[in-house]
Amino acid sequence: MRHGRDESTPDPATRSDPSGTGARARRSDRSTRDRARQARGDLVAVCRRRLDQGAVRRTEALVVGRYPELVRLAYLILPPAMERHRRVLAAHALVQDALPGRLRDLGRGPGVAGMSDADLVRLRIVRGALRLNRSTRRRALLPQVWGLRLFPPTGGADEPAIEQALGRLSGPARAFFVLRVLDGLDPVEVSEFLLAAGVEDVLAAETEADAGAPELRPAAHSDVPGSVPDLLRADPFDPCTLRATPSDLLRRRRRRHTALGVLASATVIATIAWYATGGTDPSAGDGGRADRAAPAAQSVGGPPRSIPAGAWVGTTRLDFDVWSTRGTRARDEALTRRAVRAWTDPADGTPVTLGKGTAAGPPTGAPRLLYAGDVAGATVVLLADGTRLARYTDDHGRRTLDVAAADDSDERSASAVVLRRDPSGVRMLLAPWVDEAAVRDLRRPEDKSRPLAITDGVTAPMPDLGTAGKGCATVPVLELLAGRAADNHPYLLADLGELSATHLTYMPPPDYVHTGRPVEAASSERALGVWSRTACALDTLRGRGLRLVNNWEFAHFDLPEAAGEAMWSCLHAFDRTGGGDVVVQFLPPGASATGAQTVNRLADSPACSRSGNDIVTSTWWRSRTGAWYLVAAGTRDVVKVTASGPVSGSADARQLVIKAPPGTLPPPPAALVANVRNGTTIKTLG
Repeated sequence: MRHGRDESTPDPATRSDPSGTGARARRSDRSTRDRARQARGDLVAVCRRRLDQGAVRRTEALVVGRYPELVRLAYLILPPAMERHRRVLAAHALVQDALPGRLRDLGRGPGVAGMSDADLVRLRIVRGALRLNRSTRRRALLPQVWGLRLFPPTGGADEPAIEQALGRLSGPARAFFVLRVLDGLDPVEVSEFLLAAGVEDVLAAETEADAGAPELRPAAHSDVPGSVPDLLRADPFDPCTLRATPSDLLRRRRRRHTALGVLASATVIATIAWYATGGTDPSAGDGGRADRAAPAAQSVGGPPRSIPAGAWVGTTRLDFDVWSTRGTRARDEALTRRAVRAWTDPADGTPVTLGKGTAAGPPTGAPRLLYAGDVAGATVVLLADGTRLARYTDDHGRRTLDVAAADDSDERSASAVVLRRDPSGVRMLLAPWVDEAAVRDLRRPEDKSRPLAITDGVTAPMPDLGTAGKGCATVPVLELLAGRAADNHPYLLADLGELSATHLTYMPPPDYVHTGRPVEAASSERALGVWSRTACALDTLRGRGLRLVNNWEFAHFDLPEAAGEAMWSCLHAFDRTGGGDVVVQFLPPGASATGAQTVNRLADSPACSRSGNDIVTSTWWRSRTGAWYLVAAGTRDVVKVTASGPVSGSADARQLVIKAPPGTLPPPPAALVANVRNGTTIKTLG
């Protein structure tokens, strides 16, 4: 007995039609239906193409018509830690990248279906901004501007306060806050939008944005009335209202190169202005923007703007923009005008010295007056224009002007400016939020700091680090205490030959309990101890335009033959353009600062920072018995180190120690490869 149909049994549908006419008819019907279905598909495809073309035209008109507000959205979501020139260009690039023809990928992901053209454009901008938040060194195709640096105009006390508060938020939290406050979306709409943009934990972003909201308020001494949305729509946050300064004017000596740079810059600025005005004449329609820019330009060369006492009290961001005007000659208008003219047009023979990485050119708008007075026999005027500091000195008729970059400053790195150097020492002007000052010898952590007198913000003379001691016998640094600081810990600043002092921090080793972030160099005995053994490296970092030097103790372990514990330190010197030099040192047991061995020195490297926190390095160490050892160390996420060359071996750990053949001199450096926890491999620094 068979189960199922017998293959020899005719189909019931054909039993009554032996000739098969019905079957042929049914096949014909199916063929007709297939042709009809194909025709309908072709028609749908044609209609879809036409609809897509219509959407492209609509979206292009939308981007051009709403260009300024879209660029502002991108600018506010981008990380404030980005240098402002690059942040402006990145904001314009993100919006221009959202033009039609680039929208196919918006159809993927949750919550995209049913979005309007405006929402789709906004979504692409937010996605791109969040990608740059995750990596500020991510390469993006930016508009090119040759010879100029562009940035929005600076505002009052509110602009740096809001900028600092936004900078404390993560990228998703900042996007949540900006979309809710600036675009007026409700929390549910923002959550759905961020989900579509690829944010995994929207609830955490909302919670963080709500926690940071109290800091995003107008300052108590604000000269710009209005709510936070009004402030976010003001010129300091408008990357379409731009100021320009030359970037490398002194180096461009040939007239042809200068002409080409100005032509390229003018073309880019004209293009941005065309987008910002919807393709119309900037002088037509809303002429308010040009009118607002005129007074600032006219004020250059006039008296600087004074800042009232206590302007910094109601802000959350503390930097040079909120310093109070001080000095016994602050009301001497003839003196302050002379200082401004020396910066605006130094053609009167006043030599101008530019710090490393500092843009040349006159101040952008009316500069702020930070100090004017007599210091150690000379007359000194200190000015700021939002991105730079300028110190005008008249020493018995010998006039000089020193200009240095001051952007990317914070409460610590904007705490002290050198007013005067003379044989008696260095006198500094301290930030108005500094309560106490002292001098500490970084080479002797066990010694107490020596109090330093302060008069109207100016310190008594302290030893000059550049000439304090031969052979690194002493390394004097400034120790400050600001009562407003949350931790109320003293912090250290080093005078590295710059106009402003450099902040010193310390990162504990990975097996110590800590927040995963740098702490103050004076926060613990261990921090001071590590700095005392690496302090001599500071002398090699003088004149580099630095705002911060972080000392990262990234490894420590016992050496063979019961020699004791060795440490590895990586100094990363951060300048104000995102780069910085790196010095890696090996500290054998009991080594003094002069006994620390420099293993690697890199210029303008991301190593030992957030964007390059996986490293491995090695050196040769000689024991008391005369034996040579290869000692290698990696950072936190290194899980295996392998050496090859004159000596070879591996260890499933962050450190590797291999003894060289007896009776031989130390061989050439070994080649190192390290496996990282995420599956990648890295090679030794160099």
